[in-house]
Amino acid sequence: MDIIITDHSPENLEDKFENHFLYQNSDYAIMCESTEIPWLQFIPNRPVTPDYAGQLYAEMVALAEYLRSEGFGEHYNIAKIGNKLPYYHIHLVMRNRNDQAWPETIWGLDLTEDVSVIERFKTCLERYFAQA
Repeated sequence: MDIIITDHSPENLEDKFENHFLYQNSDYAIMCESTEIPWLQFIPNRPVTPDYAGQLYAEMVALAEYLRSEGFGEHYNIAKIGNKLPYYHIHLVMRNRNDQAWPETIWGLDLTEDVSVIERFKTCLERYFAQA
């Protein structure tokens, strides 16, 4: 468990995670699930030390706040849960009180697909990282 993926090519990540590549920088890649509940995964490209973990968490919170301001959800959850895949990844899930799983967790549910979220995320991430 907690295998660090060093090949962050979009094809490799999409194959390993079976979801959609959105963005990459020198520290991590961002993938998304195509569900009505906006759901990202951050995939670090190196071992997660305490300093690096602090940096990642700070960046995830800043992005979550931006996504909230852009209407992706009124609340967010950040979790490192890796029971189904052995690869190190951290989830960022945007939630609303009226989403299909509220107030329960999303894990293990058959969430409604929404492929439009992929382009919404891509557009939003482009704006966010252009200003950073």
